Amino acid sequence: MHSSTAPLQDFSNSLQTAQAAQEVAHRPRVRIFNVKYSPNLGDGLLSECLEQALVDCGAHDDTWSVDLAGRTAYGPGAAGRGALIRALHMLPTPLRRHSVRLPLAVQSRRRWRPHYEASLQNADCVVIGGGNLIVDLDLNFPTKIALTIEAAERRGLPVFIYGCGVSTGWSRQGRTLIRRALERGVVRKVFVRDLRSQTLWDAEFGAELGLSASVVPDPGLLAHARYGLSFYASAQACRYGPIGLNITSPVAVGYHSGRTVEKTVLEAWYRQLAEELASEGYDVVLFTNGSPEDRACAARLASALSAGPWSARISAIEPRNPQELARLVSRLQGLVAFRMHAIIAAYSCRIPFVALRWDPKLDSFVQSVDLANWMLDPFTASPAITLECMKEAIRRGIDPDDHARVIERARSGVADLYAEIAKTRTKPKS
Repeated sequence: MHSSTAPLQDFSNSLQTAQAAQEVAHRPRVRIFNVKYSPNLGDGLLSECLEQALVDCGAHDDTWSVDLAGRTAYGPGAAGRGALIRALHMLPTPLRRHSVRLPLAVQSRRRWRPHYEASLQNADCVVIGGGNLIVDLDLNFPTKIALTIEAAERRGLPVFIYGCGVSTGWSRQGRTLIRRALERGVVRKVFVRDLRSQTLWDAEFGAELGLSASVVPDPGLLAHARYGLSFYASAQACRYGPIGLNITSPVAVGYHSGRTVEKTVLEAWYRQLAEELASEGYDVVLFTNGSPEDRACAARLASALSAGPWSARISAIEPRNPQELARLVSRLQGLVAFRMHAIIAAYSCRIPFVALRWDPKLDSFVQSVDLANWMLDPFTASPAITLECMKEAIRRGIDPDDHARVIERARSGVADLYAEIAKTRTKPKS
């Protein structure tokens, strides 16, 4: 009996193995173009979340991000970045845009185009996704996105735009670069991360080119699942747990908000808030998302606070990668931050937060999760008011049912992207 059925069992096992191998072979290899290895670890966090979510939906394990700037690893970034931002910010807009054209052309030819071409080896499709990428900051992203779409077209690959933020302030050249790229006809579907971005995309590009955008939550909301993090339990779990003070430099706040930000004023505000939190009995953790100008600002604050009366309650930590950033945030009782992906990581783990107004994208996020009352303008709200808002956020907490619905929408958004990829599979040109 055994000997007569063994060949049939062996055949069945072989068939199952062959079917499994065939299934793996047909899973699409996705290349996700974003700024994963930016010094701002929030960009890496959302990139890692999107990669894993696509694989979970059925994409091939050979699915990974391509950094639009050609970077290949996490790092602290150039020390002179803050000075460059300050210099650009001081130039009149026409002169600033003119001054970047030659460097962009040189980088396109020498670095970005070859990097993109090499990264598309064995790829089945391209996703431009995660982050505030549809923005014309000195022609930087319009140039890189146009190059990405051109590279995909040369290989016959479909392109999808996913989870991106869209901004105002487009130059004529930046708008032209994006429009010409979209007119190539390889972008199949556009998903943006909030209603404001949808309105801006459709007005600038979507309505005219037949590429209207759908809205999906930011993939960074899946951080708790991606890194195996625990949810914050309740305000009663720890009477005075650590409060994170996520530092963003005055240079960065000024550059992205378009307002004049006095270094001494903002840094004094941070110091006073840290000391008021400490005086209430909270331990205070200073940290950044990693940008060099933010790290320099945090170092100055840590030095000043170390000489103050509450130094024993104030510490500083520097995450080195997205996982460390997410784990740090997950262990807090509350968070005060400008940076959107610090706030998103907090929401993902149900950590109460106070969002500091500076960029419309942050307003859009807190409104999307119905927590706009947890946002303050630090240039009009005193540290004392911010402290009271933080205490109220801790007392109230994030409703578990509301949170579950938001996270499920984030998962469903990636599933919708994967369904679109599965519908448009094509083989790359040789």
